[in-house]
Amino acid sequence: RLAAMKSGLLGVEPARPRRALLSDTWLRVLVVGLGCAWLCTSLWLAWSLRRDPAGAASLRRSHEMTELSNEVLILRRQLASMVSDADEAAASGAGGTEPPPPPTDALGHADPAADTASRHPEFRLAMIVPWLGAELPRWFDLFVASCAGSAYLVDWLIFHEDAPIDVAAAPANVRYISLGPHGMGAHFGVQLARLTGEPNQTHTLVRLLQHAFATWPYAIVEYKPTYGDVFRDYLDGYTHWSYTDLDLVAGDLTAFVSRAELVELDILTFTFGDAVTHGRLYLRGQFAMHRLSAATSRLWLACEFLSASGGSGAGAGGGGGSGGLLHELRIKHARATRAQQRGEAFRPHFNSAEGCYSRVVATSPTLRVKYANRMIADFTSAPQVYVLLSGGGRRAAVRMCAGSEGDGTAGGLVGSPMRPTASSSAPASQRAACDPFAPPPPPPRASLLGNQRPVGALIPLVTHTNCSEWVEPRYRVCADVSGAWASELGADGAANGWNFFYLAGRWYRQRFTASHPAGLIEGALFHFQVWKRAYKRQGPQLAPIPPPGESAAFVLTKEGYRPLALRPAGGSSTGAGTGAYEYDEALASIDARLKAIERDGVSPDDRFAYAGARGAH
Repeated sequence: RLAAMKSGLLGVEPARPRRALLSDTWLRVLVVGLGCAWLCTSLWLAWSLRRDPAGAASLRRSHEMTELSNEVLILRRQLASMVSDADEAAASGAGGTEPPPPPTDALGHADPAADTASRHPEFRLAMIVPWLGAELPRWFDLFVASCAGSAYLVDWLIFHEDAPIDVAAAPANVRYISLGPHGMGAHFGVQLARLTGEPNQTHTLVRLLQHAFATWPYAIVEYKPTYGDVFRDYLDGYTHWSYTDLDLVAGDLTAFVSRAELVELDILTFTFGDAVTHGRLYLRGQFAMHRLSAATSRLWLACEFLSASGGSGAGAGGGGGSGGLLHELRIKHARATRAQQRGEAFRPHFNSAEGCYSRVVATSPTLRVKYANRMIADFTSAPQVYVLLSGGGRRAAVRMCAGSEGDGTAGGLVGSPMRPTASSSAPASQRAACDPFAPPPPPPRASLLGNQRPVGALIPLVTHTNCSEWVEPRYRVCADVSGAWASELGADGAANGWNFFYLAGRWYRQRFTASHPAGLIEGALFHFQVWKRAYKRQGPQLAPIPPPGESAAFVLTKEGYRPLALRPAGGSSTGAGTGAYEYDEALASIDARLKAIERDGVSPDDRFAYAGARGAH
């Protein structure tokens, strides 16, 4: 300090310490060194690119093509959306659609009218199935073959990402639409950005959805309620649509949907009978038919996990939004990234259509909704379910034996005797024989009579929220089935013969009778939610499926499905010793011979002959 003061007074600059001089020198050396390194690197890169211009151009083109392909994919979908919006605007300007007719007490049926056409002249239902994955389910051939039985009324639209599908083997009413690699996420991202009013978030939604679908293919079920809007460009010519699954086989849906329901209802869903046994009122993921109209369009926007970013999306009475679709996807992506960094497995929570969306529908007073008891599921079915494929003059059917003894599971289904009934408590000699080949429903008619007839008027129904434990409490809708009416038998001796309605903001129940062949219970669909676990790992027990147009029959059990020997068309069983029982005895005999062959080591020719005989059965 003294030196500084002295220098200041004398006007002389003080001497700098030696350490400061050294610091400045090293700083200059460092700057010069970095500059030289940058110059050398630039010269080396320039020299390398001049030596290998093709490699540099290829690398640059590859990066540009990746970016451009994604841009083209997004732009194509945006263009399709713009065209669709213009078409809708033109249609609305031309007058729109007529409002639905007022409620009726019985949803009656029109007079029958013969119809020889291959397609219904007025209605067409699209069953939408997006599939993610490089491999198809092992039972996929059986599923596709069963779709042919509903060709008069129904098309099945299967969207995929270049999955290995044999298009030539598909029935005429099964449409395969490939969206290309990662195309599902791109399509959903573009459409949801448009539908939620956030086109500026298109690229972000595409990226997040592509990641979600590639990481968790099951995530696609979360967007089931949006299918009618997301795939709207593919629904020209259809009057109704429904989301569905692949873990099922279909009977003839034409026989289970009436013309009155197509005309008067906004939404029709099929239940397993659990609406009566457990009071569960939700839209089933296997069948929830929506009228293609403004009344059912974009209902899903009321669910917070599908709404616009920052929107309230109150979820039909369930308090407050969670930030919307984009927020939900970002949270899942962030949690998955953290779990991956920690080396941990992560499976996010997925919102089912059985939750928020079902609640939205059940609290929209302008809608007309029916919960019809017409589906079979493996967790409540008989031990054996029979599937008849259409072809050769035969109609399709999904059926099981009524009042199966000893299993305690043949209840709660399409008017089946879950509780003791006159038919199930009668001696075996007095019961109708269970004949899988009993005549199926008559050929379809334009009037579409359906297989159920209403009995009596609509009766007011009390609801509560104490059911469906897997659903968030705020989304539950339950019927009060504690009254004596729920266990009363119908005039046909069957229990659980009730359907439920939501009309003009009020709940109702109504009894019905169903037309089943003697000794059998039929369903529009058979959903094997539990049995598919065995089907995935027990491939040898899944029988091959014949080409389209060939009639065939199969018996499905929890171990797999096997072919059922066909009788001539029009034939019928004469007693309990024929039909399924005859098949089981023949199969057991052939199995015994096959075991003997393996034990005794006979010639390959004999082994092949016996294996062929088993396959024929």
